Amino acid sequence: MRFSEWVQCVFDETSTTLASVQEETVEEATAMILAAPRIFVLGLGRSGLILRMFAMRLMQIGLRAYVVGDATTPAIEVGDLLIVLSGSGRTETILLLTRKAKEFGARVLAITTDPETPLAALADRSLILPAISPKVALSEGDAAARSRLPLADAFEQAASICLLCIGAMLAAQCGQDNVAMMQRHANLE
Repeated sequence: MRFSEWVQCVFDETSTTLASVQEETVEEATAMILAAPRIFVLGLGRSGLILRMFAMRLMQIGLRAYVVGDATTPAIEVGDLLIVLSGSGRTETILLLTRKAKEFGARVLAITTDPETPLAALADRSLILPAISPKVALSEGDAAARSRLPLADAFEQAASICLLCIGAMLAAQCGQDNVAMMQRHANLE
């Protein structure tokens, strides 16, 4: 395929996924974030990179955000929020750390592809991005659910856009414009 065809493929699959997101679920997710004294994000691989960007945006808005696994991440406590991003919702390391956060009294917001995943079952709330993923389809033996994009690209693109929009919603709700957020932007670059 040509570049323009790949662009259209990405737009089509991502748009289809985002069109399925429930508005009230996004509103519940933003309320959870605003209610938490501290927000922790957990994801592996590309999902982890997307959450690192989201944690940065939360910090720029003025919220206390941490990336699980960083050397300076404090202990999670009762009332804190753990945001977990996993397309499959079945990654053992993710499930183990999510259970551990729950044991410490944290609330969990899961972002995944299917409400029936083990991750969704552990979460207090789930934001479902029902993206086609050959990675998930192959692990479940579902040859019909095929994406033309590599692995979980449709999920990752949808998650990135969804979190960008949630960040914009949070900034507006917190009264933070670009001038205010630039004051918190990294200056040792």
